[in-house]
Amino acid sequence: MWRINKLKIQLVQAAACVMLAAFALCAATYAWYVANNTVSAKTSTISATTNGFILQIATLDEGAQHGGNDKSLAAFSDGATLSPASSNDLSDWYICQGWNNQGLITSYVQPIFETGPNAKPGNYKVGNDDYYAFIRSDYIVYTINETGLADVYLDASDGAPIAVTAKNADGTVGSASETITGSMRVAITTQEVGSDGKSATGPESLRVVYANNDETGQGNDAQGKNGWTAIWKRDGGAVLDYASYRHIFGGNYIDVTLDSNGAKTSGKNWVATKDGDAYKVPDNSEAVVARVGYDGIVVHVYIWMEGTDSDCVNGKSIENDPCTYDVTVKLAGIAAA
Repeated sequence: MWRINKLKIQLVQAAACVMLAAFALCAATYAWYVANNTVSAKTSTISATTNGFILQIATLDEGAQHGGNDKSLAAFSDGATLSPASSNDLSDWYICQGWNNQGLITSYVQPIFETGPNAKPGNYKVGNDDYYAFIRSDYIVYTINETGLADVYLDASDGAPIAVTAKNADGTVGSASETITGSMRVAITTQEVGSDGKSATGPESLRVVYANNDETGQGNDAQGKNGWTAIWKRDGGAVLDYASYRHIFGGNYIDVTLDSNGAKTSGKNWVATKDGDAYKVPDNSEAVVARVGYDGIVVHVYIWMEGTDSDCVNGKSIENDPCTYDVTVKLAGIAAA
């Protein structure tokens, strides 16, 4: 389980580029099935100012901020305690339930998520303690009126479009825990904006999942498989199998999918890069979302610790890691044809 204790949003000072989300995680002792105490949640508020970029962003509950080019955008995030979990579709989530005398997991259970007007996504309770299977942040991405429509890609013009960075208490780069950085997943989904401009409506589309490294190993599941795996809901039960979602990793931004035997198929490019002052994408590319306009599109960012990953095992769990972990996702808008 990992504590998420701040969220930062920053609009990058370059044409058509926006920093979507950044989180900081503080680690304790955890693995796929190891329990720990909860931690106090904190809240951070960070503001940024846009300067007429083609692409703009606000938290979904604020709605699109069509107030002029000097409008400040603020983002808010409540802290949470994140425990390892697994999902193949970001709809059905699982945590471990039982394991054998070798420490290998033999069964899984779907956590009962909290409901009600103040419930937060991914939150469930063990006794009176709060845990999170995932953290989800909700945004609205839109264009200012004068710029028309934009195709939105991951932005690789200045470093990695999705990055995980360990930080010491003084803000300097720290020594990262492989347990955290190796098993972390970041997913982007999209959804239509509701009629009130501050909610999501209709089906949610899982676009792509990111990891720091290609997963080739096997976790501590009794039916483990080498490679990218997840817990599926099948015939009313929970089964470990190869993850079916499109994924990218490290510096590889051509998506990969796995068939039922774990064989890899390469797909499309997801990133835009700079060509002088303009952005460009190669042939065979796919936008995170196409033809975004003035009314915007909902973009959700999920972060979780994939429990079936080979780095999320008890032998690699850590104690009292002093680092926090920033996860940043950058998007770029390119004028749609």
